[in-house]
Amino acid sequence: MRISTNQIFDSSVQSMDNSMAQAVQYQQQISTGQQYSKASDNPYAVSWGVRLSFDKNRLTMYTNNQNAVSASQDAASTQLGSMIDQMNQLTSISVQAQNGSLTPAALNALYQQANQIYSTIQGQATATDASGNPIFPSSYTSVQIEPGVTVHSGVASADAFGKDLNTQGSTLVTGKTDVIASIGAFVAYLGQKAGVPGQVSNVSLSTVSSGLSLAYNQLQDAQTKSGLVGSLVTQASSAVNSLSTQLASTTSTLLDTDMAAATAGFTKEQALLNAAQNLFSKLQSSNLFSNL
Repeated sequence: MRISTNQIFDSSVQSMDNSMAQAVQYQQQISTGQQYSKASDNPYAVSWGVRLSFDKNRLTMYTNNQNAVSASQDAASTQLGSMIDQMNQLTSISVQAQNGSLTPAALNALYQQANQIYSTIQGQATATDASGNPIFPSSYTSVQIEPGVTVHSGVASADAFGKDLNTQGSTLVTGKTDVIASIGAFVAYLGQKAGVPGQVSNVSLSTVSSGLSLAYNQLQDAQTKSGLVGSLVTQASSAVNSLSTQLASTTSTLLDTDMAAATAGFTKEQALLNAAQNLFSKLQSSNLFSNL
């Protein structure tokens, strides 16, 4: 079998080309951190990567929804907690007002305290958040916080206070207590008892006390429901974080560069390229086979 110099040259050039191509591929993997540069490199792995990317985007959506719901429910729960504390003060004032030995001045002081609480709760019930949106909106939306789990976006005004305080002329929801009206009725009763001009009440103490109790229970129910939603969001956040970690690990295993393997491969191809270049250089200066 005859071997010519040209054949040796061609073999050396082919070896250098192969080593160069492999070295470039490893270098690209190392620099980009991506195991594949195009879909044709590994259609199966890349297609799964696209699917995993879609799943990661869905998890991001769930996280955004969780943050929005958490902020809304936290604001509502904080306001409700403050109102409940003040309702306890009103209950205490109601008990004190039943003391028959109180002077008109003492009754007036209780009225002034109750009226201040009344004004504060009215303000809290219609307060807005930092973005100017009602803390207790007219309605809520259903928000998905993890696969298969949907919660209310916030606490609706009518659910907490019996009617929508954001809309004038809103009617009382069936089965609900008008919280603001119940507090107002108690304040009017106390004002009349204290002889405050303009304060007139046609209801009994038992009626206004019952109204306060129903208002208190309704606010407490609203806060409990808000707390339950907050608990669901916390659980969903933990679940989504776990899924996100798993997806990131799977995606990395499937698509990311194995740096140790890529570095070793690059080093190997560089050594082969150098060897081929040295052989080619020696062949260029030799004509040993030129006559064969």
